[in-house]
Amino acid sequence: MEKWCTYSHFSKYFPQNIGKLKQQIGNAGYIQYSEKQMYPFQCWDMGYVEIFDNLDQAIEFMLKHNSDETVQNIIETLDFEEINNINWGKYE
Repeated sequence: MEKWCTYSHFSKYFPQNIGKLKQQIGNAGYIQYSEKQMYPFQCWDMGYVEIFDNLDQAIEFMLKHNSDETVQNIIETLDFEEINNINWGKYE
């Protein structure tokens, strides 16, 4: 299982981060937050995670549900190769 996801300490409806959901066991989700992360996947309560089929959907959700977030901030903090395949102009 590998899906894109947004997650947050506040609520899944106010996302702060984008990552890849690598595994889900019950209500626990294991999230990869960086392409080359050196640490184990972060374990999150799935009540704070929203799942998507692709990165575009995760970006759209984040921009829609977090008024503090900007396209530039997402580009700067999203550390995955797939950012090169996104048409960032459509979000501005």
